Amino acid sequence: MHAAPSRRVRVLTGPRTLPVALRFTAGLLKRRVFEHRRYPLLRLGPRTGFLKTLVLLARIRNTQVVQVGRHYHFSLIEPRWPSEAYDEVIARGGLNLAAAGTAAKAQIGMAILAVGASCPYRCEHCYERANLERNEGVPVERWRRLVAELQEIGVGVVVLSGGEPFERFDDVLDLVRTTDKARSDVHVHTTGNGASPERVAALVDAGLAGAGVALDHPEPSRHDAFRGWPGAFDAATRALRLFAEAGVFAYVNCTLTSDLVRDGGLERLHALARGLGAGAIQLLEPKPCGAWAGADLEAVYGPEERAGVREFFGASRRSRRLAGGPVVYWPADAESPEKLGCLMGGLSHLYVDSHGHVEPCVFLPVSFGNVLEEPFAAIYRRMREAVPRPLHARCPSLQLAERVGFDRGRQPRLPIPYAAVRAEWRRMFG
Repeated sequence: MHAAPSRRVRVLTGPRTLPVALRFTAGLLKRRVFEHRRYPLLRLGPRTGFLKTLVLLARIRNTQVVQVGRHYHFSLIEPRWPSEAYDEVIARGGLNLAAAGTAAKAQIGMAILAVGASCPYRCEHCYERANLERNEGVPVERWRRLVAELQEIGVGVVVLSGGEPFERFDDVLDLVRTTDKARSDVHVHTTGNGASPERVAALVDAGLAGAGVALDHPEPSRHDAFRGWPGAFDAATRALRLFAEAGVFAYVNCTLTSDLVRDGGLERLHALARGLGAGAIQLLEPKPCGAWAGADLEAVYGPEERAGVREFFGASRRSRRLAGGPVVYWPADAESPEKLGCLMGGLSHLYVDSHGHVEPCVFLPVSFGNVLEEPFAAIYRRMREAVPRPLHARCPSLQLAERVGFDRGRQPRLPIPYAAVRAEWRRMFG
């Protein structure tokens, strides 16, 4: 059904990563010795977190590199390298991942902005369902200023999401074009609905670096059913191929369910993504928010399925057949208590919903303020005071599930203000 993979993308693993690693390390040493004033947070000592970060990256098995044209992608929360945007990451201490929460890491890895406030789909899990269609959302002028505010703090990847961003294509194109690409890469997250060769070409011409397309099952009927839209599978696979052929870092955003994990669904999805030219697959675990608020998630994705994902994730690093790509990212594993810990709230990522509420994570609808009412910098300071360090504990969306707006009779509108859960929040951080 699908032709050969795009020749623009290659996944490097094992010895094939060595030339890239040597070039990258040589560049770091050059900056450390000759340009240390420009890169004050490039510290290679054991106390700064950089060397510890290397150990942590090995533990989470982040050992593969995606090559797209002349650029390399080390993860989904870093700009492509080499680039001016990656130089900004180095200058702001973005490599000191293990020092998150300290002055040695000033960089936000990824900010997801829900630019699209509408979507034709009725996805089973939709995390923006409480916001969709309520009004026009945030004006493009405010989104533009917000991107500039984020870049003043330092952000590696700006993700334009939704709803469905192609429902607001002209504004999305404007944001891609006006974002300073010397400071951040720009990605788009989409269902694929509304993508066309002309629109993809326009985004690439404007400077788009990456595109994550939602694809939740290798069987068309099952993906369509999950997304609540006939033809969703065809739209997603077409969009992935269009982005890959246009030279963009194309990747799959996949919501994990028992329906997918059983019967070898992950391996078949992996093969499908490879055939479409995708460089990576991001595996996202179900969370008790949005349309899944109050749902029995153990029935959707339980311990047996999680064990199956763990086996597949390990095989994706070991097996010659799978290690050739796409790279598999599993954020829930990387940010587990025994590894990096939860890096919400700007430690690595944050979220701004379609009505301007600044939230620590797309899965945690707790508002620290609204960008339509006050400057982002003030909201961000408030959030960072509440999230002073990585949380080495159970996922906050699970810990706060009974408080964060899920009793709809008591809290009918999401997100819930931080003040409403301040006591529980402080207990969570000990």
